[in-house]
Amino acid sequence: MLRRRRFTPKILAMLLILIATLGLGLLERSLRNTVVALAEAQAAWTATQAINSAVLEQVSTTISYSDLIDAEKDVNDQVIFMQINTMLVNRIKSEAELAIQNSLQQLEQKRINIPLGQIFGAKLLANLGPMIKMVMVPMGVVHIDVEDTFEAAGINQTRHRIYLTVSSKVRVVFPLLHITVPVDTKIPIADAIIVGPVPQVYFGQSLFK
Repeated sequence: MLRRRRFTPKILAMLLILIATLGLGLLERSLRNTVVALAEAQAAWTATQAINSAVLEQVSTTISYSDLIDAEKDVNDQVIFMQINTMLVNRIKSEAELAIQNSLQQLEQKRINIPLGQIFGAKLLANLGPMIKMVMVPMGVVHIDVEDTFEAAGINQTRHRIYLTVSSKVRVVFPLLHITVPVDTKIPIADAIIVGPVPQVYFGQSLFK
């Protein structure tokens, strides 16, 4: 007669550990994309907020449209010539770059927590479970350009808006994984309503290109 093989408690424990390890590995693999997507979204939002706050609080509050653009008008009060204050534009870019870099550096002291329940996508579980802690580390140099747009603002009126376009990167580090997240945002710093037609040489084009 064949004897049935008996599993000792030690063998059962090893089997349970093996099954649990395999299960966790499969779960981690299946949820990895979700974790990365959540981390990217949270990091991009946090970094964008930091960039916007730095520019709006430390740069744009001291800038007016007339400081940036010298507009000459004819006897009918219509704009016939527009000139950029290049020195001021360069100063704004330098100040904004410094303010943004300082603001992003402060993010290293901030920990971002994502509830584990959010990973499963269920609304009822969104705020449940242990927190996954993330750390953001700024990467490289902040790149800043000045751009503008002309938009119709009514009958015989054009709105001229001036923006800072900011590009940077942050690295998000959390348990067993790290990703690099590009951060791009456009921040308005000045605008004005131009009465009458915009000079044709600039109409529909950017003064800053």
